[in-house]
Amino acid sequence: MVQFIHGADLHLDSPFIGLKTVPDFLWEKIYQSTFTALTNLVNHAIEKQVDFVLLAGDIYDSDDRSVKAQAFLKTEMERLNQAEIPVFICHGNHDYIENSGLHLKMPENVELFSETVETKWLTTKNGERIAVSSFSYNSRWMTKRMITEYPKKHATADFHIGMLHGFSEGLETSHGHYAPFTINELKSKGYDYWALGHIHTRQVLATQPPILYAGNTQGRSSKETGIKGCELVTLTLGESSIETLETQDIQWETFEISLAKQSTLDDVYRKIKETIEIKEGSQKNYLLTIELVDTKDLLPNVLKKIIQGELLEALQQISATEPFIWVNQLKIQKRATEDPTEKMFIMEEWLHGIEELSKENQFNQSTNSLFDFALIEDLLESRDEDYRSRIMKQSLMEISAELTNESRDNHEN
Repeated sequence: MVQFIHGADLHLDSPFIGLKTVPDFLWEKIYQSTFTALTNLVNHAIEKQVDFVLLAGDIYDSDDRSVKAQAFLKTEMERLNQAEIPVFICHGNHDYIENSGLHLKMPENVELFSETVETKWLTTKNGERIAVSSFSYNSRWMTKRMITEYPKKHATADFHIGMLHGFSEGLETSHGHYAPFTINELKSKGYDYWALGHIHTRQVLATQPPILYAGNTQGRSSKETGIKGCELVTLTLGESSIETLETQDIQWETFEISLAKQSTLDDVYRKIKETIEIKEGSQKNYLLTIELVDTKDLLPNVLKKIIQGELLEALQQISATEPFIWVNQLKIQKRATEDPTEKMFIMEEWLHGIEELSKENQFNQSTNSLFDFALIEDLLESRDEDYRSRIMKQSLMEISAELTNESRDNHEN
């Protein structure tokens, strides 16, 4: 029997750019969450006394690899070294290998895969011979079918494991093609387990043998909801047992709240607070997106306070304690048909927002984050009055076109 942890897509040092306006104590917690998730993974490995750990790519969020992120990884790998737990790491499209002179050396228990497919060996404390085959990206794009270079299961291996950061052809995803493969290609190698990385949602592609995307260890946006973690895998001859262990420090969730037959501000506030109170019992940190549906009975002034952000601001008055629940977004779900008066009101609010944004201070504040990146800054024009005017006009044209298309679609339906 062999037992190990399969993790992937840690994305250490993720910038969480869209969340920098949250209170300072909350921002620090959010920024540290990818690091905390790694610590949680290491804690699991030590607690379970696993035979080894697999980390299947995108360990860092960027190929630049901040010194802080590297030092943190090194510290956590040293904890595993002290516990006599080997680690196998491949790098993916986010943290592809280059500028090796800027990389910190990892502890001796860490095996790093190169840009060519190779097989590394391990003999466990119980005497089983384990083969792990993998490779690391050497550029952001990897259209080559690297799976063709993986060897067949080695005859002398008690267990042969494949680790691959890539894209499963036929899988519904917006991630594009990276080191593409098919499930049949993986199965043809005869391995006992495939540890996959790149897709941030946990997915089981096959059970014989187990072929899994572990998902990422910490959600990084409202699109990455739910539990995040790593896989505790136990293999015996011909059998497997897999358990997901939670690692996320902050959990993203999206909820729909029906406001059918609700009209007042108190009605809306009460319904939202009821949802929040349910989550408070879980003793977890949450970043929530709340979508309000069935809003046709809302009073116009109540709708105005939602659209202008007053209600969201009130919901965000939380103390600097844990666990916390932060309502990050409050949305009104678009209906197939809308009341003409309500649509006109919403359009007026859009125009008011554009007018406010066109003011120099507001415009510069809203676009500052773009100018933080040298690569993007070189492509942008200076933010003078003429530039602001053209951006505002283009925005108004696009909003107008969108509303016109919606109106046409509603009439056609």
